[in-house]
Amino acid sequence: MRRWRRADPWTVRRQVVAGVAILYGSPALLLLSAGMMTGLAAGRLTVRQAGPMAVGVAVIVAVLLVAVRFHLVGIYYGKRGLLIRYLHRSRLLPWPEVTGFDVRPMTVLFGLEGRQQAAWVLTRDGAVETPVRAGGPVRQLESRSGPALPAADFNQMMRRLCEAHAAAQAGEGVVVR
Repeated sequence: MRRWRRADPWTVRRQVVAGVAILYGSPALLLLSAGMMTGLAAGRLTVRQAGPMAVGVAVIVAVLLVAVRFHLVGIYYGKRGLLIRYLHRSRLLPWPEVTGFDVRPMTVLFGLEGRQQAAWVLTRDGAVETPVRAGGPVRQLESRSGPALPAADFNQMMRRLCEAHAAAQAGEGVVVR
C-alpha cells in the first residue's frame, strides 16, 4: 500500500489547471535558462543583462512550485493518520487524536462563516478545517485555498474518511479504496 492515499477524487479541472501551468512553465524555464547560459558562454550577454533573465527564471520556478503544491492540496490518509495539505503548509493528525468528521461552513476572514461547506476533522483538541470544500449549486472555479468538489465526490470523500477512521480504530490498518 502507498504511504498516503488521497481521500478526495482528483477532478479534471484541478488536473488541467496544474497541468497547464506545468506544461507551459517547464519549457519556458528550460528555454530561458538555456538562452541565458549560451548567451553568457558565447559572450553575447553580460552579467548585468543576465540579471533580469535570472529574475524571470526565479518567477517561473516560483509559479511551477505553486502549481505543483496547488495540485497536492487535499486530505490524505494512511496508517499514521490524516495528512491535511494546505497551499502553504501540511498538518499531520495521528489517528488517536481524530474523533470524527463533520461538514460545516468554511471560515473566511476573522472567523466569519462563508457560503461554501467545508470538511472538518474533529479532534480531541477541537475541530480542524480542511481546504476541501463542497461545491454549491452554482458552478465555481476552484476555491482560493483548495478544491471545491461536486456533491457526489464530496460525499464519497467523507465516506472514505469515515471508513478509514473506523478501520484505524479497529486496529485493522487502513486499506480503504
